[in-house]
Amino acid sequence: MKRISSNRKKHSLALAIALCMMAPLTQAGDINFSGFLSVGGGFVDDENNPGYNGYDEEDFTFDKNLLGLQVTGQVNEKITATAQLIARSENDYEVNAEWAYLTWQASDSIKVRAGRLRTPFYMYSDFLDVGYAYAWITPPSEVYYLPFNNVDGIDFYATKTLGIFDTSIQAYFGSFDDELTLGSTPSEAKTRNQMGLAGTLGKDWWTLRAAYHQADLSIDVSPIAISPTMTLGSFSTTLTALGYADNAGRLLVEDDDAVFTEFGINIDTGRFVAAAEYVEFDPGDAVLSKNIRQFVMAGVRAGSWLFHVTGSQAKDEASNPAAGIPANQVMPVFGNTSVLIGTLDAIAESQVTEREVVSLGARWDVASSTALKFQIDDVDNKSGGDQKVFSVALQTVF
Repeated sequence: MKRISSNRKKHSLALAIALCMMAPLTQAGDINFSGFLSVGGGFVDDENNPGYNGYDEEDFTFDKNLLGLQVTGQVNEKITATAQLIARSENDYEVNAEWAYLTWQASDSIKVRAGRLRTPFYMYSDFLDVGYAYAWITPPSEVYYLPFNNVDGIDFYATKTLGIFDTSIQAYFGSFDDELTLGSTPSEAKTRNQMGLAGTLGKDWWTLRAAYHQADLSIDVSPIAISPTMTLGSFSTTLTALGYADNAGRLLVEDDDAVFTEFGINIDTGRFVAAAEYVEFDPGDAVLSKNIRQFVMAGVRAGSWLFHVTGSQAKDEASNPAAGIPANQVMPVFGNTSVLIGTLDAIAESQVTEREVVSLGARWDVASSTALKFQIDDVDNKSGGDQKVFSVALQTVF
C-alpha cells in the first residue's frame, strides 16, 4: 500500500498528434498553442535493492518521457479557455487532460477560474510537469509525492504590491475523483469539500510561500490483501464483530479529515540559487501515516551551467489503529488481543516511509528553451536497501 500511482481517464493519442500538427497555427483565430517535452532515462547501481523514482534496473532505460501541449482560446474580452494535455511514457503515451478550465479576468490583478485546476499544494505546482522550469530533472520525490495533483472546482487568484513586497493569494474549493493503484490493487479515491489557501510574499531575488489544504478523504482500501486469506475490508468486518468498531473505522479511509500544509522559500540572485520546502500531510483517523517531508537545495551558475546539491528527507509517523484494545486478553478466532494489536501495528508501519536522499545535479542550457540535465541520487532507506540512481534528461519548452 506504500506505492500509490494514479490512472486518470484516458483520451485518444490521436488528439495529441492532431494538436502537434496544428501548432504552427499559433495565435491564429485567438487560439494560442504552447508545449513542453522531456526525454530522459536512467539506471540504478543495484537492482536487488528497492527501486527509486521509477528506476529499478541496472541497464539504462529511456522510460521517463513526457509530452505536454497547452491550448488557450480567447472566448471574449474577459473570458479565456485553457486545456493542457499530457502523454507520459509510463502510461503508454495515453493522453490525460491535466487542465481544463475557464478564466474570468475580473481585473488586471484578479482572476477567477472554474474547471479542472492544478491544486496549489507545492511551490512548483503550477509548472510541475514542465521540467525545463526548474533545476532538477524532477522535483525531490520525498516532498513531491502526492498521486493526485488536480482538483475539479473553482479558484480565486489575486496579486498585489504591498509596500516593497510583491504578494499573491489563491483560494479554491472543489473535489477530486480518480482511480489509484495501491501496490497492485486498483482503488477508487475521492475528496469532498476540498479547499485550500496559498500565498506568496516576495521581493527581488527571494519568495516565501505557505499553503493550507483540507478535505474529506476517502480511499477504497478494503480490497488490499494483508494475508493470503484476509483483506483490510474483511479484517475491518472482523474487528467490528469482535466489538472494536472504532478500530475498524481507523483501518479504513472513509471521509477522514485530511490536512496538508506547506512552507517554502525560493532564492535566485542570478548567480546563486537556493530553495527549501517543508510539507506535512495528516490523514486524520485513517490508517495512513502522517507524512513529514522536506528538502533543501543550493546551487551556483557558471555560464550556461547550473550545478546544485539537494538534501531531502521523508520521516513519517505511523498511525495508531490499535488504540483502545486491551492487551493480552483471551478472545475468539484470534486467541488473544495481542494478535490483533500486532496485526494493526504492522499495517500502520507498512505505511511509513523513512528515507534520506542526497542529490547532485548539473543543468546545461544548450540552446534557447532547451536544457540537458544530469543527476545522481544517493538514497538511504532507513528500512534497508540503499541505492544510487543515475539519470539524464533533455527538456524543452516550445
